[in-house]
Amino acid sequence: MITLEHPLDEASRAFLKSVEEFAQKEVAPFADEWDHDEKLPREIFTKAGKLGLMGMIAPKEFGGRGLSYVTAAFAIKELGKVFAALSMDIAAHNSLAVGQINQFGAPEQKQKYLPKLTSGEWLGAWALTEPNAGSDTGGIETRGQENGDHWDINGLKKFITSGRTADLLVVMATTGKTEKGKNEISAFIMMKDQVTPVRKIHTYGMRASDTAELRFEDAKAELLGARGRGREQALSVLDRGRIGIAALAVGIAEAAFDRANSYANERKQFGHPIGDFQAVQWMLVDSAMELEAAEVLTMHAANLQDQTKNTTKESAMAKLFASESAVRICDRAMQIHGGYGYSRDLPIERYLRDAKLCEIGEGTSQVQRLVIARHVLKEAKPLKLAHREPRGPNI
Repeated sequence: MITLEHPLDEASRAFLKSVEEFAQKEVAPFADEWDHDEKLPREIFTKAGKLGLMGMIAPKEFGGRGLSYVTAAFAIKELGKVFAALSMDIAAHNSLAVGQINQFGAPEQKQKYLPKLTSGEWLGAWALTEPNAGSDTGGIETRGQENGDHWDINGLKKFITSGRTADLLVVMATTGKTEKGKNEISAFIMMKDQVTPVRKIHTYGMRASDTAELRFEDAKAELLGARGRGREQALSVLDRGRIGIAALAVGIAEAAFDRANSYANERKQFGHPIGDFQAVQWMLVDSAMELEAAEVLTMHAANLQDQTKNTTKESAMAKLFASESAVRICDRAMQIHGGYGYSRDLPIERYLRDAKLCEIGEGTSQVQRLVIARHVLKEAKPLKLAHREPRGPNI
């Protein structure tokens, strides 16, 4: 059952107000420049840290804000409305890097690493994807070898958000074979001085984000959590990460819809606002419905996370619907704007480029459908059909 109420306390509302002000003052004036330069200034993460954006969910004892997942989702959405690349980097930092250390790290690891991450002094990255492994964690080829008081990591990672700029990385690697002969996956904490950056990957959207290819050559790292539990850890944090991607998609979609709606009221053709024409009205109606539904699914999944419930199905549903809706909403916004939307004079084309990432990152739409189907089929209830004798035709 979907929960439609998401009550926020006074502190959460004040935080979200500060996020909105931060986005308008510190981000909006520079969004086009950062997108063009394909780079985010490091100081923006420091400023975000001072606001509490770099440790939204982390406990206060480690410098975090201790906010609800619902509040964090609204914050990611608000940032996503203004500049999606920054919102994505902050979401990944919180849900993946900080989230995995907070959930699975030893007390001394939390004390050592989390305060620097939650303050924004350090930027965190999460390294799972490889040339031959993504959603299929069993295909990971990066290897970890125990070496005294540390582990040596060797391998190649690809499409890593904040890969070259991160100060700390959470890395997934194989550490042997299971009893069934499959790859044993473990998680590790690695500092940036152990990473060999290969290149920035230039992408269709989210251009300012540092999407990178990385190489590890006898890189020193420390085990995070129990050996052989990396896959379970990754799946757990991905549930939260997918809520973040969904919230990001809702933010992008809302920005595109708001501009399209305003433009439809102001742009005149044939002596009338184009919003008077049914063809435009229908596009706006479809976008409005999808936007509302996407936010409901997203905040429902976040609310379940706050109740410490398993959200694998709900997170996948939110990400799938929100991301695909965002692409459609942005495409309609461009169509409503016509040539102006297609030009770089307006951010409409950036919205569409950025929205596409949400259908791919942290599991493609096709993978989400597999995840959802698996859970839906398990929830099927047996049919209780009364036995009936076969009946022939009436003669």
